[in-house]
Amino acid sequence: MHRFFVAPELLTDLGLGPDTGLAPARGATTFSSQEQTGDVVARTGGAGSNLVPLPKEIAHQVRDVLHLNLGEHLILLDNSGDEVVAAVARSSKAGVEVHLLERRPGKREPGVRIVLCQGLLKSARFEWVLEKGTELGVSVFAPILCRRSMAGLEDAGPSKQQRWQRIIQEAAEQSGRSRLPELLPIRPLMHALNDVPPGALAIMPWEEEHNRTLYGILNSAASITRVGTLASPSAEVLSREGTLASPSAVESPTHPPPTGVLFIGPEGGLTAEEVALAQRHGVQVVSLGSRILRAETAALAAVASVMYEYESVF
Repeated sequence: MHRFFVAPELLTDLGLGPDTGLAPARGATTFSSQEQTGDVVARTGGAGSNLVPLPKEIAHQVRDVLHLNLGEHLILLDNSGDEVVAAVARSSKAGVEVHLLERRPGKREPGVRIVLCQGLLKSARFEWVLEKGTELGVSVFAPILCRRSMAGLEDAGPSKQQRWQRIIQEAAEQSGRSRLPELLPIRPLMHALNDVPPGALAIMPWEEEHNRTLYGILNSAASITRVGTLASPSAEVLSREGTLASPSAVESPTHPPPTGVLFIGPEGGLTAEEVALAQRHGVQVVSLGSRILRAETAALAAVASVMYEYESVF
């Protein structure tokens, strides 16, 4: 079923926002009768119509690209974690309207919150990291300026930012996510290091590291019981170093998922001074293996490794 993120106001203005609650019996609020859709009728002006007009760009996708027929279903997402199932009700050159069917919980986010601090790359490679990182489950993209970042990359104007946001959104829709990853402003490496959350597992792959491996660090860090306690003796060492919070198997306001912060250098790599600075901030420097990887490859290899280790626990 095709998925589209829409402005939250499209649903909340109709009384169909996430605070409307979920029906206990089915886990979803349904909108199949006029009695249930009084707000919708008031918005569209047709008694019993229960129709919502799609934004122009989404209408084009539905009508001209996907060629969805009347009655076919799609999913509207408002970045709340829920999804609203809708059916195509009217389609013409003037626009597309859908009939809202139900609100239900969307797919849950990964059991680990990954913050990817990516040294700025050439446009196409950075956009590839955004797309594939979103598919893999990255929660926050934090582009950073390093000493060897190419000059001019920091000048990402509004049009570039909008393009990056669009790439993230399309990747989230394609991969079935119900929440959009956050894209932070470009900032220096030092600022990103200062903002590492307390207790986060902070990792920096570096080609000059030959002793500590990413696998070894993750194997220790992911030794967690289902109730969210650290299980192995090696994990106690990690805790004393201030690099790992005691995570919970269930995401909640009081027990958020564990956070992993990955620092990936730019195309020219990280300098020894930058690595030393990161270590002073509690970041663990690791090797990704005997082969030297491109920056974008290293980023996705590290993300996939962290996701695999933690999702095998949660």
